[in-house]
Amino acid sequence: MSTSSVSGSSLSTTTVTPLTFNGQSKYSTDFQNIIDKYVSSSSIELNQLQSQQTTDQNQLTTVESLDAAFTNLQDSLNSLTTAVGAQSFTGSVSDTSAASLTVGDTASAGTYTLEIDSLGAITQTISTAGLTVTNPNQSSLSTATSYSLTINGNSTTITPVNNTLAGLAAAINSAGLGVSASVVNAGTSSSPDYRLSVQSTTLADDTIQLTDSSNTQYLSQIGAPGAPATYKVDGLPTLLSSSSSSVTIAPGVTVNMLAQTPAGSPLTISVQQTSSAAATALGNFASAYDQVVTALDAQHGVNAGALSGSSILIAAQQVMQSIGLYTDGNGNGINNIGLDLDATGNLSFNATEFASNFGSDMQELSNFLGDTTTGFIASASNAISSLMDPESGLLTSEESTLNSAISKLGTSITDQVTMINNNQQNLFSQLSSADATIFSLTDQVTYFQDLFFPNANATTTG
Repeated sequence: MSTSSVSGSSLSTTTVTPLTFNGQSKYSTDFQNIIDKYVSSSSIELNQLQSQQTTDQNQLTTVESLDAAFTNLQDSLNSLTTAVGAQSFTGSVSDTSAASLTVGDTASAGTYTLEIDSLGAITQTISTAGLTVTNPNQSSLSTATSYSLTINGNSTTITPVNNTLAGLAAAINSAGLGVSASVVNAGTSSSPDYRLSVQSTTLADDTIQLTDSSNTQYLSQIGAPGAPATYKVDGLPTLLSSSSSSVTIAPGVTVNMLAQTPAGSPLTISVQQTSSAAATALGNFASAYDQVVTALDAQHGVNAGALSGSSILIAAQQVMQSIGLYTDGNGNGINNIGLDLDATGNLSFNATEFASNFGSDMQELSNFLGDTTTGFIASASNAISSLMDPESGLLTSEESTLNSAISKLGTSITDQVTMINNNQQNLFSQLSSADATIFSLTDQVTYFQDLFFPNANATTTG
């Protein structure tokens, strides 16, 4: 019989236990030894298969660990790309109570002025006709099953799923017409009077009306008419308007207007490019680099890991060397961006060195780092890709090869166990038959001895 367990996703630790032979003949112990020796000798190949599968599994685990470390290193390179791009720009507003600022990917350094003339307003309406609704989940403005909502002369049929005020508001919201509907209580808790509120979602003077087949106009405008926000940029005489409080005053520079500014006192908006994000990203890159170095070092020495002697290690070390020893066309090395490679192959980020070199010149820094097609980032990414590419990467290929080998070994182990168990069962049956025959013959010998030589076993007494 056999017992088995699975380690990881496919690792087999199947063993075969010899059957217990309980014969009746005097040779039953010998027959048990025959079974034990058969299982033991037949398990030699099984043990070899299991040993190879364990070796392959350990190698796969190590390769997957390296894969994760190199993935982390590639991610840190990707962060460097944004650190000298979108993340390198920061912005400020002279009065944060009047506006907030968002700096996007396409921003560039510059200073702007913004005069907020008016914040604008949305158009607001509320139902002032129809039935009084004391429970918005049970009744509506009328008994009509459909309504016509007209916005700036364009009419749309609104059909609630049920004839309730709440259902009418939900149907308006799901129509996607640029308005928002809600139910409000214009009465008191003890004497509720629920109304339908419909308002525009943009800053504009809109006409909004709701009718049914009786042509009853249910909505009335409340408050001041809606109006767009108005503002001026960089002192230009043209008064600009917007249907949103959020306006883009330059590529990648978006301002959310919060308050009107005094006439003649515009806000000052500044966008600067700094190397602070790059410094953080370089520090993270050095840490990710050292994690790979540590993982590779664990495969060498007296207590070498599962990949000791593998060509994968040589390829991975060459990738790391190409990154650590990178120089651009002008002979500049990674020390110009504050990365120092020590004698053990580890990187450290030196903020002082960075600030005194390319960290003080964003153009030089951007030129050296480059992007996915040029500079240090492209060179390092291409080197890592030789290991990680989904189609041709050495680590990717090795993972696939090991997974396939482990799976095939698992099949071979299962087949081997089945063969041993089947042969053991056949041997057991044959030995059981032999044991029964021997026992029967022995019993017959005893019978005939007692029959023909009754005194053969008698004890002689004097």
